Amino acid sequence: MTPLLDRQRELDAITHAMQAAEPARGARGALLVVTGGIGIGRTALLRALPAIAERRGTQVLSASGALLEQDFPFGVVSQLLDPLLPGAPLDPPEGDPHGDWLALVADRSARRPLLILVDDLQWADPPSLRWLGYLAKRLANLRVTVVVTVREGDPRSEEPRLHDVTDRAAHVLRPSPLTRSGIAELVTARFGRPADPAYVTACHDVTGGNPMFLTATLAALAGTGEPVAAQATAVRTQRLTSLRERLAIALGSQPAPVRELAKALTVLDEGTDPELAGRLAGLDDTGREEAARGLHRLGLLAPGPALRFVHQAVRDAVEETMTPVEQEDVHVCAALLLHTGGHPAEQAAAQLLAATSCQDDWAVDVLRAAAEAALRRGAPEDAARYLRRALLGRSPSGSDRAALLVDLAVIERAFDPLAAIRHVSQALLLLPTATQRAKAAIRIPPSLLGGCPTPTVEVVAKVAGELGPAELLTGSDRELALRLEARLRHVAVIGPGELPGCADRLRALGPSPSLRTAAERELVTVLLHGATMTQGLTASEAAPLANRILQYEPATPDHAHTALPLLAHVLIAADSTETIGPWLATARERARRENATVPQGVIAIELTHVLLAQGRLAEARAQADEVLALGVANWATLQSMTAVVLVAIESRDTELARRLLSYRPEGADHGYRPSSLQLIRGSSAVQRGDLPTALEYFMDWGRSAERADWRNPAVFPWRAWAAGLHYRMGDTRQAHELVDEEYARARAWGTPVAIGRAQRVKGALTAGERGLDLLRESLATLEESPNGMERARTGLLLGRRLLDAGRPEAETHLRQAREAALLSGAHWLADRAGRALSTLASSTASVAVAALTRTERRVAGLAAHGASNKDIAERLEVSSRAVEKHLTHAYRKLNVAGRSQLADVAHLLPGAAAAFPDRTEPKSRTYRR
Repeated sequence: MTPLLDRQRELDAITHAMQAAEPARGARGALLVVTGGIGIGRTALLRALPAIAERRGTQVLSASGALLEQDFPFGVVSQLLDPLLPGAPLDPPEGDPHGDWLALVADRSARRPLLILVDDLQWADPPSLRWLGYLAKRLANLRVTVVVTVREGDPRSEEPRLHDVTDRAAHVLRPSPLTRSGIAELVTARFGRPADPAYVTACHDVTGGNPMFLTATLAALAGTGEPVAAQATAVRTQRLTSLRERLAIALGSQPAPVRELAKALTVLDEGTDPELAGRLAGLDDTGREEAARGLHRLGLLAPGPALRFVHQAVRDAVEETMTPVEQEDVHVCAALLLHTGGHPAEQAAAQLLAATSCQDDWAVDVLRAAAEAALRRGAPEDAARYLRRALLGRSPSGSDRAALLVDLAVIERAFDPLAAIRHVSQALLLLPTATQRAKAAIRIPPSLLGGCPTPTVEVVAKVAGELGPAELLTGSDRELALRLEARLRHVAVIGPGELPGCADRLRALGPSPSLRTAAERELVTVLLHGATMTQGLTASEAAPLANRILQYEPATPDHAHTALPLLAHVLIAADSTETIGPWLATARERARRENATVPQGVIAIELTHVLLAQGRLAEARAQADEVLALGVANWATLQSMTAVVLVAIESRDTELARRLLSYRPEGADHGYRPSSLQLIRGSSAVQRGDLPTALEYFMDWGRSAERADWRNPAVFPWRAWAAGLHYRMGDTRQAHELVDEEYARARAWGTPVAIGRAQRVKGALTAGERGLDLLRESLATLEESPNGMERARTGLLLGRRLLDAGRPEAETHLRQAREAALLSGAHWLADRAGRALSTLASSTASVAVAALTRTERRVAGLAAHGASNKDIAERLEVSSRAVEKHLTHAYRKLNVAGRSQLADVAHLLPGAAAAFPDRTEPKSRTYRR
């Protein structure tokens, strides 16, 4: 019997599920699915489970689906439940038998846990599948573990009835190919002696670790005898590596129909309709069946009616017998047959991907349809491959090629935005009319246009000029003009000149701008963002309009390709993040389902910023990791990753800062703009203690921000950072000037977090009672903001100042600051508050110890260091009652509950030697410690 190898992970998972179904573990049932390709060992794994179950006292019920028994109603259920009714075959009761059979299973499992095993579930009869689905939905309340196997790749494994069962699985187990060590064990078991490493490596290379193919290979070779000498091992290894060549030779000796059918199967998916394979091979039904029997006799097809090679090595061997021309022709022919036969477009497109010579119109139609299908199943990269292949069939110039380029760019935005911009730029040069060019230009997301090379931006501006201003247009042309204006105005956000005009343009739209169309909302969003950056309006004006836009927009991943990500910036600056967080979470889930990498990255950046604005630093840091894991840095500029930059600064995470500095730093430069690199380098310099360098970076960033009209302190509080550095370096005048301006701008903007932050810095720079008042004002202001981290900072600073002044309320503020910091995930703030509390506790304890009498100190010291009351009484030559009295007085003065808390101040109390400096301790005296 072949040993079960390399399956401990699967066995552990199933055993854990069985444990969970036992009464001692909560009696919770579960379904596990074992799936994989042919020969991977699903059945062997199932056969190993009854022995494990019996050792655990679990009863086993087994069944197996069979292709030829699918028409036998409840055949699988009968196999499973007959053992529960000995002597009485299972007969389906009249009506719906599901409840009765479930009751039978529930009753038996209540007495003894059950393990239900179903092999080849894909071949189970439909009524049995329905009952198993019924059972799967109710496993949570049963002491039943169900393990089923499904042959992956079998057409029946995709049936909805089967998914009704497998979708309920707690675990899906996919056994891996055998490792080299597993192969070595199998070879040893086969030949009765340790396997030679070179022999094991050859077996792994030839079979890929597939247990069935490996076993067949070993069986075929066993008759020649196991080589023992190194030379013989080398000969055997050569024989194994030449397996494909021998297969090719064997095929070459077969009749033409057999060879043609094998060639057809090399280009068709496994499980393809045999009739289609026969037509591709040029065979009628009789010829196809005869050829298939020949391949089965050779052992090259897997068991069953589907014409499927038993291993990839067979396919490789067939391909080696084909010339390049033959391969090209058979792929084109397969594509045409699939297309005309009504098969899914992606099947035909897969053939065209391997046949680059076919450039017919029908091929382009197939590839376009395949791209749409790939998008529906959440595979944008596959869709892009189809359209790139379609471009081979189009002329280098012309509107048809341009249309393909635009469609390709729309798809590429989901995973390769740089390629998307490239293809849109190419299309703009080919499209004949201004309207067509405008439709192509709006495919470039506003955020990405800002990072495009200058020529691309100039082309978009030219297109907008050709189309004309929106107020002179109607219908779709007006919508296009609004979207183009939104993009070009967003470019101004990262450069000087036109940004201050955003507020005026927004006011020109009226007190309640129209948001009926997506184009109107996109333009208003850009204008609102620009007005926020320049403080062209107040937070109380910006927040309602931003939230109103959000109400019109569905939470979809596609918002990442519009101006809508700017809404998060506006709402964060306006301290109004209640709605945007859940909205983004919904959009993220949809992006994950669609496998849209770029939208996931954009949304992760937005969520990072929102979480940071809410003071949830630890969660924001985790989101920043997701941003980088999604590869955003491969296509986004550092400027568009501002939220991640701010997380690195706020968390003082030097590793995150280092990673950001290692990425491509900036995009194209369209004038002056602040560089996020300056902020990261400044923060890193602060961590190193290089304050002059840090100040230079922050001030340089601030000067760039002023030139770009980025005035809002709620967006980047750079003046607060620079003021703190000036103060630490002794330049109090410059520090006060910066923070006074920060405070004035924060008051003008009007959000609690901006005002409270500025008040804190002013308080930090101001000595005496006035400084304490400013810190109290900051704390009161920040109570109106959701940002707990900012409250923790102010509370810590206020508590430390009060501690230095000997004020009793210091402890309250320090404790509240530590709690707020821990909730925010700002552990460095929590540590500082903890150290301050330790200092306070030590100071308070010292005062209390000083209030003890000499005897009370001696008694408390001995007790704190582990002496019992009896030992202390003997030392002091007093009664135990007197010791208790002194200890009671000491507890009250020290404000401790008893001996356990007395240990906290042991370092301030004398030990035995200090308590009796004029006495010699007897050697026999011991103290309990």
